[in-house]
Amino acid sequence: MNTYQYRDLSVIELPDTLLVTACDSSGGVGEKPGDELCVPTKYISIFATRVCLFELLSCGTEIISLSNTIVGEMEPTGAALIQGIKEELARAGIGELPINGSTEENFKTCMTGFGIFVAGIAPQLRITPSTPGDILICIGKPKFGAALVLDDDPEIANYQDLQTLIKNPAVNEIIPCGSKGILYEATNLAAIHQCQFKTMPNDLNVVDSTGPATTVIASIKPFALSELATIFRDKLTVIGHLK
Repeated sequence: MNTYQYRDLSVIELPDTLLVTACDSSGGVGEKPGDELCVPTKYISIFATRVCLFELLSCGTEIISLSNTIVGEMEPTGAALIQGIKEELARAGIGELPINGSTEENFKTCMTGFGIFVAGIAPQLRITPSTPGDILICIGKPKFGAALVLDDDPEIANYQDLQTLIKNPAVNEIIPCGSKGILYEATNLAAIHQCQFKTMPNDLNVVDSTGPATTVIASIKPFALSELATIFRDKLTVIGHLK
């Protein structure tokens, strides 16, 4: 049995399929007295679930399992976090899914802590290697922390955007961007394929964190740009090309 890592995913080669996993964590955000950023508790798990789903779905996996670790009591913290998970799964169009988890019932906690682990399967990863000449586009506007609109922010990438990219054969690789920012992910993508990333002037903040996968970048064939620009309109930004 061979195992390896692709970006933030762990991949296990089973006899008939690939088992692919992703994880995310959060601390100091929530409604407890020790939290540094105060937001309704369920949004912690909404965004953490979103990160894992974007990572897995962008590579063509089918989600099969989810586990969470809650550093706090079941009521009310755990119940709110589980509710957030269920809401995000529904937003992604994923039906009934086994949700396993653990809470802290022995000690009182003063800060919210949360972790999540999501598993998917795929016959193979949806990865068409990028090549010189590919254009790199970004879908969505980078946001994090207090800049995020908590309920269905229209400026960030969503699951429909992701499916549009996945289904287009002229789209090679799709990469959700997180805390390391857009420029890091684009430069890393180029380096993997022994290319150089040449930036193009744009209005995005490509350096700072993009939070919970608020943007995705994709390498595309040049002929696909016009079609995708028509579909995504203001949500699409050309950030550069591979050389």
